[in-house]
Amino acid sequence: MNFPYIYHVYSVRKIMFLVIIACIPGILAKCYFFGVGTLIQIIFSIIVAVVLEMIVLKIRLKKIKMHLLDNSVILTSILFGVSVPSLLPWWITVFGIFFSVLVGKHLYGGLGQNIFNPAMVGYAVLLISFPIHMNNWNEMSSDISYVKDMKQSFNVIFSNKSTLNNSNIFIDNFTEATPLNNFKIKSHFQNNDYTEEKIVHHKKISFRKSSIYINISFFLGGIFLLFQRIICWRISIVFLFFLGFLSSVTYFYSQDLFMSPLIHLFSGGTMICAFFISTDPVTTACTNLGKIIFSVIMSFLVWIIRNYSEYPDGIAFAVLLSNMLVPLIDHYIKTSGYGHNNT
Repeated sequence: MNFPYIYHVYSVRKIMFLVIIACIPGILAKCYFFGVGTLIQIIFSIIVAVVLEMIVLKIRLKKIKMHLLDNSVILTSILFGVSVPSLLPWWITVFGIFFSVLVGKHLYGGLGQNIFNPAMVGYAVLLISFPIHMNNWNEMSSDISYVKDMKQSFNVIFSNKSTLNNSNIFIDNFTEATPLNNFKIKSHFQNNDYTEEKIVHHKKISFRKSSIYINISFFLGGIFLLFQRIICWRISIVFLFFLGFLSSVTYFYSQDLFMSPLIHLFSGGTMICAFFISTDPVTTACTNLGKIIFSVIMSFLVWIIRNYSEYPDGIAFAVLLSNMLVPLIDHYIKTSGYGHNNT
């Protein structure tokens, strides 16, 4: 039976597959700047998530093959793996995947019934439970061979040694959670009367090129999804516009107290949030107006957390808090079905 008024009908499997394809530029960029440890994290996360998914589906008496082939658990693993530090110890990754798959997804009934984004559930749990590990990033030097880096990264991830004790195997400098944390350090210097040389030094490192290229890569993947009509443009565009507008106003008010809009838009997980996390159709509002409200709330929370909390980036918490408000938004922002009155 044909439905001429319905176009671009995608199966869940194809939607997930296209989103995975769109993640490739961002994954490659992260591998370039932070080493192939990022790729190891993604592959390991997929293996752990698939095994855990099979166990849970078996317990719930569900058809394992049918649910695994929808690619949802693979996408969750990729978004989780690309969000965590590249040298995160394996047991912490297992801990996060456990919360993503079991708590974030199956505890609510499985795909389509979860109210929180599963990848962000696991990420937020790790951010609270292991803040030191989650806020430390080793940026790779360009003169390290990728083959050697793969072996070293594998040993660091799967050995009993902490990543904090192995930063010396990399030639380039040791950074924490992208430029957002550097801005907080700079503010800390200013509030504690540090020397002008230290303040200027942290101003210079407050915007690293790695963050720019990684966010641009995810932006390009997001544009691909928009052209394929996989995601709703209202969520992505409104989120970026309102975050840019809010940060522009506050930055104009005080350049010492607030970060510039460029740092907000091209640091941390801004682009991956705008196009890959917040656009999850299950955990966002149903109506067009509701999606706009959802995006405004989320961008406001990101701005608040980045400027006033101890966490360098506020993406995960902003997404989860916004997910909590989706039922309330859908309750008050209603539209009638075709041929029916809104009563």
